[in-house]
Amino acid sequence: MSSSGAVFGAGFDVAWILGIGAALMILMVVWSTISHRKHQAALDAWLTTRGWTRQPDDRSLVSRWRGSPFGTGDNRKVCDTVAGRFQQHELMSFVYSYETSSTDSDGKRSTTTHTFHVVTLQLPAFLPDLEVTPESVGSRLATAFGKTDLDVESAEFNKRYAVRATDLAVGHAILHPRLVERLLRENRVAWRIEGTTLLTWAPGRTDLQRFDARIALLAAIADAVPRHVWLDHGHDPLAR
Repeated sequence: MSSSGAVFGAGFDVAWILGIGAALMILMVVWSTISHRKHQAALDAWLTTRGWTRQPDDRSLVSRWRGSPFGTGDNRKVCDTVAGRFQQHELMSFVYSYETSSTDSDGKRSTTTHTFHVVTLQLPAFLPDLEVTPESVGSRLATAFGKTDLDVESAEFNKRYAVRATDLAVGHAILHPRLVERLLRENRVAWRIEGTTLLTWAPGRTDLQRFDARIALLAAIADAVPRHVWLDHGHDPLAR
C-alpha cells in the first residue's frame, strides 16, 4: 500500500472511531433525557396519589444540617423537593448532591458527583443528636480511635448498627426494645435526629420503590420517642 493510502486508511479509522464516539454520546444524552422525564412523571404520579406537592428548591437546605451526607464537597445542590403529610407528621423529600475532586498519578484531575435521596420529618421540639447508621469498617475504626458507640440490649442490633448520641440517657430511652425490634426489620437504613429534624438518607435520586417505607419508618421512630423525653425537652405529646 502506498504511503498516501496508509494515511487515508488511518484517517478513515480515526474518523470512524470519532463518529462512533459521537453517536454513543448522543445516545447517552437521549437515554438520560428519556429516563429523567419518566422518573419525573412517576414522581408526579406518586405525589398525586398521596396529596403531596412539589416545592421550590431551597438553597438553604444544603447547609441546614451538620451530619452526613451534608457538610462535605463542593457545588452542593438540591432538586426534586416535595413535601406533604403522613399521619400527623410534616415531611419533606429532596435530592441532594455535591462534588469531590481527585488527581491521579499523571496529574489528571477528575470530578465525582455524589447524589443522595433525603427524607426529613419535622419534630415538635429540639432533641439531642442521635444517629443510627449501618455498621461498617469505617464506623468500627472510628470506635477503635476513641469514638464510642451507644450499645443497646440487642446483640444483633449492636452488630448491624453504629449509634452515636450526644446524650446517652436520651439515646437509650429512644432506642427502647420495641423500636429496636422495628429497626431490625429494616434493610440497613441510616437515620438521625438533629435538632428539630428526623432525617434519613440513601445514595441515589428519589427512590419511589422505597419512598413509602422510609416515610413510615420516620413516623415510627418519631412516634416511639417516650413521652418523658418530650416532656424533658418542653413538649407534651398529649397536650391539645
